[in-house]
Amino acid sequence: MTKDITTNDNELTRLDDGIFQCNNQMTIFSEQLNDAQTELSLEKAQIDAISTNQNLLKQDVTTLKQQIENDNKIVKQEPDGTMVWKITNVREKMYDAQSERQTSVYSPPFYTSTSGYKVCVRVYLNGDGSARGSYMSVFLVILRGPYDSLLKWPFSYRVSFCLYDQRTITEKNGKVQPKHIIESFRPDTNSISFRQPCSAMNIASGIPRFCPLSEISELTNDNLYIVNDTMYIKTLIDFVEMPRSMLPFIFNINIAFPLHIQQKLISDEMKRLEEQNNN
Repeated sequence: MTKDITTNDNELTRLDDGIFQCNNQMTIFSEQLNDAQTELSLEKAQIDAISTNQNLLKQDVTTLKQQIENDNKIVKQEPDGTMVWKITNVREKMYDAQSERQTSVYSPPFYTSTSGYKVCVRVYLNGDGSARGSYMSVFLVILRGPYDSLLKWPFSYRVSFCLYDQRTITEKNGKVQPKHIIESFRPDTNSISFRQPCSAMNIASGIPRFCPLSEISELTNDNLYIVNDTMYIKTLIDFVEMPRSMLPFIFNINIAFPLHIQQKLISDEMKRLEEQNNN
């Protein structure tokens, strides 16, 4: 009997040792599993970061490519602080903006005078920042130009944008009056966006909530801002502090007129308004 008890005790001890070893093995396996899961999470995070960086690089490459193309087709016009930008393939560019493949597009660069500021326009067709998905955003970009060291800084002149309503039809009761979308902003002279550029271009700044996307949607029949998949945006940099009430008149002048005729029409209208106010 004593021998059986001793044998059983030995067997129990052996089983206890086996259970202890199994528990140790399970602890080791659990730690190894946790380590593997942690390593897998790190690898996934690295893959996600690489994917994000690749998408950002693609956007940068696309943007740089457009900038190079724009530099090669810099607007050849008599520089007067204005520029009419024709944006084609609007629907495709809107889709690119919505999918974040390319959130913005740049206009060709233009000069404010023969030896003036070099600038361009940047448009977010699906909005930027808090305006994303609800407004189109329009910004001015100050570019590094050949005469910057002779110019006044910071850039402080009022900037106006006009999205053209492309009505040219005439009905029986007379010509239909276009409903251009016109907005202005005055630069924040404390912003680095309007200091003398230290690199190829400054940070864009302007009007995040330029116009509601609902205004330019295909479902809007009252206005014709996109015709044949094309829109037109005119930029006006005001160096003479014209009254804001002049803007509709200026943007409705026939852009086919030579520059000196446009300037005379503006001058005559300003004189007329001044005389009207004095009477």
